[in-house]
Amino acid sequence: MKRIIYYIFLLLFSIGGIYLLFNATIVPDKILYLIVLFYVVSLILILILITRKRKFLQITAIILSIILLILNSGMVYIYHKTNAFFDKITNIEYTITNYSVIATKEAGVNSLEQISNIGLFHNEMDTNYRDAIVELDDKKELKKKEYENIISLVNDLLSNKIEAIFINENYIDIIDEANDKFKDSVKVIETIVINTEVKQNRKIINDITKLNSFNIYISGIDTYGPISTVSRSDVNIIATINIAESKVLLTNTPRDYYVQLHGTTGDKDKLTHAGVYGIDMSIATLEDLYDTNIDYYVRVNFNSLITLVDAIGGVDVYSDLDFGSGYYHVNYGWNHFDGKQALNYSRQRKIYLEGDRRRGRNQQQVIEAIIKKVTESKDISTYLKLLNTIEDNFQTNIEKNMVNGFINLQVKNDYNWSVESIQVNGYDSSNYTYSYPGQYLYVMEPDYDTLNTAKNKIKELLESNS
Repeated sequence: MKRIIYYIFLLLFSIGGIYLLFNATIVPDKILYLIVLFYVVSLILILILITRKRKFLQITAIILSIILLILNSGMVYIYHKTNAFFDKITNIEYTITNYSVIATKEAGVNSLEQISNIGLFHNEMDTNYRDAIVELDDKKELKKKEYENIISLVNDLLSNKIEAIFINENYIDIIDEANDKFKDSVKVIETIVINTEVKQNRKIINDITKLNSFNIYISGIDTYGPISTVSRSDVNIIATINIAESKVLLTNTPRDYYVQLHGTTGDKDKLTHAGVYGIDMSIATLEDLYDTNIDYYVRVNFNSLITLVDAIGGVDVYSDLDFGSGYYHVNYGWNHFDGKQALNYSRQRKIYLEGDRRRGRNQQQVIEAIIKKVTESKDISTYLKLLNTIEDNFQTNIEKNMVNGFINLQVKNDYNWSVESIQVNGYDSSNYTYSYPGQYLYVMEPDYDTLNTAKNKIKELLESNS
């Protein structure tokens, strides 16, 4: 009786496994049918063997059934692990914006209780500011002074005309661009964290075979913290993907590119500052700049790169310069980087005469190396390791079915992807910015010849159907 129950369980468990395989859409049809055939033949063979009286035939049936159970358990685990992973990185429920009470170090203030008055500044695009003020008031009622000019706010703080200021934490880095001694002279007394619900606005594609080409915005935010934290975007790459031609075009826009933020008038701003107002602002600004549509994005931070590169066993990158940086040394020629080394290489700019332009190309090199390593890997253990290590460090609005369909196509057709990297150029300059009006900051004025070339390349790849 127990044996009958065991084999009934095996049959039902196997049917469940086959159902999951069909439902996953990640396994190519040819492989899927071979697996199903293997299951059916194995189950029939087990059924035949268990009816025989010879002991070794019955033992063979038990061994075969155990193999099926192990394989089935593995498939169930991979299926649920994959689902959990995509649910986590695609179901973006909220973003985090930090607001800080900041005082000078010399003031000797250590807590909110020691403060009686505070200066305030906010930008009209900062929609979470009022909620932050409400939470600040719940902690302590303070005498407030509203500033229209952030420069006056900072000057009054540093000259001790006000005890503290309350600003979006992202402005600390923006202020530091104009006054590189600011960070060293102040400290954060209190932090208010505002969680904002994300309203998804995405183009849902359930069948990737119907989508020939598309753009993905790769945003690298300037933080080690939670991936949902709103922050400046220091990496701004549009990946244009044409499936039919198995081509990827990586278009890098320097962080300091002087652009009109979407929906604003007056002063332009650095592209990196668009990230302060959320991922949608960065996307819309790039769409305006390149006259294209960007339906999808992948958002990463410093931790993302480290964990991803480590998960795939490192990447190989060619450097045309030999240099040392901190604990790391980059050799002239090919280098095998682990995660921290890849991040260090991607962030270098001061050692190069080209500065941020060169940093952008280095970042593209690392992305190319990652694409090459991931698409060439056929190891299921690498796949599982990726899921385990990067789920807390990535955000995307790409649908799970779309990713599964893409993997299915890759395995089925074994595409040999060609990757081309380009970068728009510009001229070093200084100008007023939307986020820090009233004082000149370093910006990169666009070179419209390189910008128009990039526009045309993106358009050509999107429209190519060969």
